[in-house]
Amino acid sequence: MLRRALATVALLAIAAVAFAAPSDGTQTRVLDPYPVTIRYEPRYGRVAERVDAVARDNLPRLMSELGLTQLDPIEIVVTAHAREYDASLSGELPNWGVAFAILEEQRILVDVQRATRAYNSLDEVVPHELSHLLVRQRVPHARLPIWFSEGLAQWQAREWSLVDSWELMQGVWTGSAPRIEDLGRDYPADQTRAQSAYRISYAAFTDLFNGLGFQVLPALLASVEAKGSFSEGFFAFFGFTTADYAAYFHDEIERRYKSKAFAFQSGPLFGFAALVFIAMIVRYTIKRRRKYQQLEE
Repeated sequence: MLRRALATVALLAIAAVAFAAPSDGTQTRVLDPYPVTIRYEPRYGRVAERVDAVARDNLPRLMSELGLTQLDPIEIVVTAHAREYDASLSGELPNWGVAFAILEEQRILVDVQRATRAYNSLDEVVPHELSHLLVRQRVPHARLPIWFSEGLAQWQAREWSLVDSWELMQGVWTGSAPRIEDLGRDYPADQTRAQSAYRISYAAFTDLFNGLGFQVLPALLASVEAKGSFSEGFFAFFGFTTADYAAYFHDEIERRYKSKAFAFQSGPLFGFAALVFIAMIVRYTIKRRRKYQQLEE
């Protein structure tokens, strides 16, 4: 009777475990003490491990920079089918994206194939997308213009490079860089134009804090949240409107990159500089690919 009872208990325990296991075979990692859960297929275990490490390393800094003291639950999904993960989002996610932050659901979708092969690495992608979710937690009642939120995310992810500086300079010089007043709600769908929008957003965001320093960012976000409006909170904090800043910023950046001195960078000198930048890009790309090749399954 005792053996039969023990066998019954064992069978019930096994059945309970089987019932609790995800039906799609996914596994989870929890970033204790943070309420962050990573969901992934077993074959993407090393990618999930890397995402875990990057998130743990960056979360304290990201929260501190935003003035966020309490973290609400976040889910990170590592998948080879990010665009198909949620049918309602398939039309909104760009084909060239590496990862996507779903603000309302506090979820990040990481495209495992692109994340291990793309120019941007997990070291940059994970903090960038986490920044978007944390900002939503910090400012839940006001919508931020996309130039500000994307510039902020790039700054928090420490993504800027000499290559970006070069491309920004080229965009302003040729007149292809967008104006930030046109980047309120959406980015261009085309990848090249979107990258140009990212760079001008970063420049606009960082220039905004040149005088006061980034330590005032939490106070600005608090002002925006208190007003329930980015434009009103912006004006209350800085004393000038977003339209005033947009006009000033574009005058300043054109003065910086379209000055007569820039003409001396044309011709042979310009060509030599281009070759140097190309060599840097090639070297950087090879280094990135070697670093993340071990993550591919």
